[in-house]
Amino acid sequence: MSEEVPAAKKRIGVLISGSGTNLQAILDASAKGDLDAQVAVVISDNEDAYGLERARKAGVPAVWVDRSAYESAHAYNDAIRDVLLEHDVDLVAMAGYMRLLGTEVLLVFRDRVLNIHPALLPAFPGALGIRDAFEYGVKVTGVTVHLADEKFDSGPIIAQEAVEVAEDDTLETLEAKMHQVEHRLYPKALQWMVEGRVSLRGRRTRIKL
Repeated sequence: MSEEVPAAKKRIGVLISGSGTNLQAILDASAKGDLDAQVAVVISDNEDAYGLERARKAGVPAVWVDRSAYESAHAYNDAIRDVLLEHDVDLVAMAGYMRLLGTEVLLVFRDRVLNIHPALLPAFPGALGIRDAFEYGVKVTGVTVHLADEKFDSGPIIAQEAVEVAEDDTLETLEAKMHQVEHRLYPKALQWMVEGRVSLRGRRTRIKL
């Protein structure tokens, strides 16, 4: 009797713009087996992003795509798509990627592009979600993982976790608490996607537990 060949692991392409702490959480979860997938490529719009060095240290292809080399956002997104396809990516994880993905990517990877945001969407969208929530004076904020669409921070929500804002919290201590949640929640949501447990009905997602 022939031995059963194990299924190939899903391949994740990670998009970053900065230091890549969520990328590191994904890499660590994959190495420990908590995320049954491998990071196939890391792409950045920022040549100096430390996340590219994190990728290299993990033996993962690290690709800088220079926005200034392309005449339009469409052409730039075409280049991002081509790198993802070149590395046979199954899922895309935006991890601190500070640009809007276009339909050039989203149509090819329909309902397979995830983003993480440091607030309980739809509250406090945008690049400064932690600061905006803190300065507004909320007592509870949190982290959201959602499917990406053609708008910033507006796609269907996959997972959320609340974070209490303590009376003695500063912006810095709140950021530290938020990052702890991000680094736990994002690999968990990616694992749900890998296992095929996420289904979409309109704006609502269902997680088969």
